[in-house]
Amino acid sequence: MKVDAIVNDRTATVELVSREDNKYSIKIDDKIYDVDIIFTPNGSYSILYNNRSWELETAKANEFNTFNIYKYGQSIKVEIEDALSKYRKNKQSGSHDGQNNIIAPMPGKIVKVLVEEGEPISAGDTVLIISAMKMESEFKSPVDGIVKKVHVKDNDIVNGDQLLVEIEAIEETEE
Repeated sequence: MKVDAIVNDRTATVELVSREDNKYSIKIDDKIYDVDIIFTPNGSYSILYNNRSWELETAKANEFNTFNIYKYGQSIKVEIEDALSKYRKNKQSGSHDGQNNIIAPMPGKIVKVLVEEGEPISAGDTVLIISAMKMESEFKSPVDGIVKKVHVKDNDIVNGDQLLVEIEAIEETEE
């Protein structure tokens, strides 16, 4: 399984190629590293690579899939970006496109479309439910408006970034 490891502004693709006991073959970007990793009784990791050793401690950070790695008094923050964390990020930031449209954050299945074209809708109303990554998520209208176009129906399989529902905002008028 490949994941992205983000350290500061650098993203590296990390893949476990093989493992036998405490011997790991790990591919980072295009280079393979054969390392010996032991989890010690004091809760740290002892890592041997090319006759050099490091003692590392890890602690879960407050952010999802993010860890602080401590090495000789230094702290390095590492975010592990796997499919689930990408889904969560996309859902938080990408469920609408700034134009009041509902966009699929990643591939999935439409469980239920709860609106019809021409229907008035309020900000926060659930528009549809998508199943992805073994989770069901509700997608809500970002604005008060009218459902302009529904591009999907129940049980449709959708791709990431696919336009699902267009919503036309109702502009408030001053009286």
